[in-house]
Amino acid sequence: MTAMGVLTCLILAVLSLNQPLRVELGTWLIPAQAFKMLEASFSSVPSVAEEAAKTPASLIDRQAMDQQILKSSAERQAVARYVADKYKIAHSASLEFVDKAIKVSREVDLDPTLILAVTAVESNFNPFAESNKGAQGLMQVMTHVHTDKYQLFGGHEAALDPDANMRVGSLILRQYIAKGGSLNAGLRLYVGASSVFISDGGYGRKVLAERERIRNAASTKFASIPTTSKRL
Repeated sequence: MTAMGVLTCLILAVLSLNQPLRVELGTWLIPAQAFKMLEASFSSVPSVAEEAAKTPASLIDRQAMDQQILKSSAERQAVARYVADKYKIAHSASLEFVDKAIKVSREVDLDPTLILAVTAVESNFNPFAESNKGAQGLMQVMTHVHTDKYQLFGGHEAALDPDANMRVGSLILRQYIAKGGSLNAGLRLYVGASSVFISDGGYGRKVLAERERIRNAASTKFASIPTTSKRL
């Protein structure tokens, strides 16, 4: 069976499970097995970091580039607790999402809490979320519009893979911030408000407010709060 075939089978199997278990398994089952095979199969394809570097850092709003947060284990754990409690997912799954965001933030040179905030607003951290307009995955990427970017991961079939989706979504966000000239303008473009005459429905405000809550959760005063257990 090809790597793509394995990925498809795994996605279908996970989708048949109940919602909390799908979120939990989606953070490790697909990346740990099928996604690793895809990475090996397409190792000659340019990496996300290389693609991100095509958009000069000088074009990115500095407000979108803060990577001085989530440096410590205490911060990671505190944010994971916040995400797990607010979005009703297992702490282990939440920590996986936080770690993914940190890793991706280094690849695309964006603030990890911004990536987490967009993910929260877009999908409530459901890696299998799909809209009736064709947006898919953690960051609700319009797969049919950004098919070319999924070639980094073997094709659009990887749209529901948490790693691939967060990387593609973050790459798109970086490009839109550069194109719009500011973080706010980039968020408008990300949600499809391509003109100042088109309302973003408060999307940018929601993302920035959630980023602020995530950053507040990362402060050390939250570090001693016990981890809340979640049932799958």
